[in-house]
Amino acid sequence: MLMIFYIEWLNHELDMYVVTNKRIIWIDQISFLNRTVSECSLVDVQEVNSKTKWVFANLFDFGSVMIQTAWNASNFHMSIVPKPLQTARQILNIVEEFKKENKWSWLEK
Repeated sequence: MLMIFYIEWLNHELDMYVVTNKRIIWIDQISFLNRTVSECSLVDVQEVNSKTKWVFANLFDFGSVMIQTAWNASNFHMSIVPKPLQTARQILNIVEEFKKENKWSWLEK
């Protein structure tokens, strides 16, 4: 029984989101030795939302962050995120800064 709990905890603990100055990378640990890696450019990010539910999530400031992209297959959903509102704002600020810096870069290509 402890081994099952450990594997479930490990699968959740190894989920990772990396936000760089050019893209968002999501590493999802599906099961033991089975993972998927998804990524999208910051240009493709359309919307960043945060949500908290129930009393304990509000008391301990935990929730979820959803990132909607231009591609339907690569929408990201982060669950059990500490300070979800601040995290969503930080991601949105990074996206807006990237779009502002690269506003006319598509004309150069």
